[in-house]
Amino acid sequence: MALQLSFAEASATGPRAENQDALRLVTPAPALAASKGFLFAIADGVSQCADGGLAARSTLQALALDYYATPETWSVAQALDRLLLAQNRWLQANGGGQPLLTTVSALVLRGRRFTLAHVGDCRVYRWHAETLQRISEDHVWDQPGMQHVLKRALGLDQHLVLDFLDGELRDGECFVLLSDGVWAALGDTAIAGILRDQPDLNSAALTLVNAAHLAGSQDNASALLVRVDAVGEASLGDALIHLQQWPLPP
Repeated sequence: MALQLSFAEASATGPRAENQDALRLVTPAPALAASKGFLFAIADGVSQCADGGLAARSTLQALALDYYATPETWSVAQALDRLLLAQNRWLQANGGGQPLLTTVSALVLRGRRFTLAHVGDCRVYRWHAETLQRISEDHVWDQPGMQHVLKRALGLDQHLVLDFLDGELRDGECFVLLSDGVWAALGDTAIAGILRDQPDLNSAALTLVNAAHLAGSQDNASALLVRVDAVGEASLGDALIHLQQWPLPP
């Protein structure tokens, strides 16, 4: 059986003049979904750079267009890594003397597994059995007053370091991708409460965004929710991942 998903998204500008967040959902034809998976991504352009909105939108556009053209022999992580490294170079070269900066969290669901590529301070959670688990790290400075200053982002450094996470999917679980305009205003307890009270994904996404601005968020607010309705069959790529984890024979 093929992987079955439901998803919803919401984004609001809030008090800012421009929405510099970007969301992308790619649901390809069944054959391509089986081999390359479904792609979901969120990006939050850095407002202090030349054009944060352009940085966020161009990054997700490049991912959506190029990921499905990568060789079948590449793993999901390898494909995302190479594409985001190329986009990092593009952002550095096209800022008119200033770098174009954005955060990005890209999630691929294929067969029975997920792969996450992440840099910056958007957050990715897993919501399952009424338990909220954060699976991404905030790449910000720990010093007082610096908690919202990025130390890692796309376009920030020539040498881009991405976080990767790979794991097994679970029936009924939901992946929650949020910009910092949502999670910083609400906190994990309120996010979990909204997900518990709003089983409908569209309602939950809208409520998360609206609640963030009602709570005083001065930033753009965006939410992307993906629910696993039925886990799919293991693909050849999944089998190769398992083989790589086996010890070498004597």
